[in-house]
Amino acid sequence: MEKFMKKGVFLATVMLALTACQSNDQLKPVSQIKPGVASEGTLANAQLVSDTTAALEQLPEGLRVKPGAKIFKFVVQQPVGVQGSRAWREMWIADPKGAANRFLITFTEAGLGAADFQIQPMK
Repeated sequence: MEKFMKKGVFLATVMLALTACQSNDQLKPVSQIKPGVASEGTLANAQLVSDTTAALEQLPEGLRVKPGAKIFKFVVQQPVGVQGSRAWREMWIADPKGAANRFLITFTEAGLGAADFQIQPMK
C-alpha cells in the first residue's frame, strides 16, 4: 500500500506536468504546478466527497468508477480566492489494482457551505 502511495504521488506529479488545463480564473494552469506539491488527502467535506464519488460512478462507460472502488485522493493545488468562492484542485485515482482511472477535479465554493466541481479524466 505504501509503495502505491509513493507511486501515486509521483504519478500525480507527472500527470499534472503533462496536463495543461485551466478551468477557473483564480487557479494557475496545471502545467505551472511545481513537482512534489501534491499531498495525500482531500479538502472536500464528507458531503462533497459523496457527491463527487456519485458523479464518478455515473460517467460514461470506460471512465466510470465502479461503486465501492477504493479512491485515492491528492490535493494538487491549494485553495485560492476569498472564502465562499475559493477554488482548488485534486487528483483522484480509482481502482489501483486494475486499470487505474485518474481524474483532475476542480472544486469551487458556491457560497459558504456549498461547492461545485468539474471532473476532467486524465489519460
